[in-house]
Amino acid sequence: MTLLNDEEKVTFLIDLLERHIDKLPSENSFVNYLESIRVFLKTKDPILQKTAISNSELFIDNFSHVLNNCITSKQAVGSLIAAFDKVGYADSMDAAAIIIEFEDLLKQMSEEEAEKLYRERWLAEK
Repeated sequence: MTLLNDEEKVTFLIDLLERHIDKLPSENSFVNYLESIRVFLKTKDPILQKTAISNSELFIDNFSHVLNNCITSKQAVGSLIAAFDKVGYADSMDAAAIIIEFEDLLKQMSEEEAEKLYRERWLAEK
């Protein structure tokens, strides 16, 4: 690939974004983000450019919020072990073994079975 001038770079990026967008599911927030960038690069209309930038910033703000509030599996397991400990469960290693066994059982279940079990156990108590 030879060095591109600025106009060629923009054209290349637009084409690249279009190829990426075509490979992704159509109704997807990430696709909307890529589409916003593509619109910004493709249009010369300042209002559309501002709208595209606003949309892409909104996506990043929402995505950042989700990532910052996402609990990792290690945090979840740590919290479960701490909960067992707090209620007086004898040994945190025993609690860890129970959690590992539970995880193995979940892996064997279909999503439908797991959701049914959840509904039977937790939603019935509300």
